[in-house]
Amino acid sequence: MKEDILECLKYAFIELPGEIAKWMLIGILLAGIISYAIPETLVQEYLGGGFSSMLVMLVIGIPLYICATASTPLAASLVAKGMSPGTAFVFLLAGPATNAATITMVARFLGKRSAVLYVGVISLCAIGAGILLDWLYFKLGISVTATLGSAEEMLPESIKLGFAVLLLPLMLYGIFRRNHGCGCTECH
Repeated sequence: MKEDILECLKYAFIELPGEIAKWMLIGILLAGIISYAIPETLVQEYLGGGFSSMLVMLVIGIPLYICATASTPLAASLVAKGMSPGTAFVFLLAGPATNAATITMVARFLGKRSAVLYVGVISLCAIGAGILLDWLYFKLGISVTATLGSAEEMLPESIKLGFAVLLLPLMLYGIFRRNHGCGCTECH
C-alpha cells in the first residue's frame, strides 16, 4: 500500500509534469502570442460561431500535430478573443484526435477508405458536439466573455503565484530527468 502511494506521488509530481511540460509551455507561448498579436475583431468575425467557423477550425485542427496539453491554452486564448465555445470545442476534439501522421498510418495499414472514415467520423462528432455546445450556451443564456475571468478571482494572487512557482521546477526537473535519466524507476 505504501509503495503504491509513493508510486502515485512520483508519477503525479515527477513523471507527469515532465511528460506534459514541453507541450504545455509551447501552448502557453502560442496562446500569449495569440492574445497579444491577433485582434479580437478578427477572431469574432471569422470564428465567432456557426457552422463555417467550426469548419475553419476543423481544417486547421485536423492536419495539425498538437496534443491536448498544448491545444487547451490556445483554445482558451481564442475564446477570450471572441471564438465561440463550440468552435473551440471542435478544435479541442479534432486537433489531438487527428494529424497528418496518424491519417497516413491509418491509410497505410487499414486502407484509404478507413482513413476517410476515421477523419469523417471524428469531423462529424466534433462538429456535432460543437453545435450542441453553442446551442447549450445560447439556451442557458451564458456569455463566455462574461464568465471567462470569474474563476481567477476565486484564489488570491499569492496562492496562484505560489502554485506557478511550485509547478515550474517540477516541470523542469521532469524534462531534465526524461532527457538525461536512464528511464528506470530504481534510480529515481
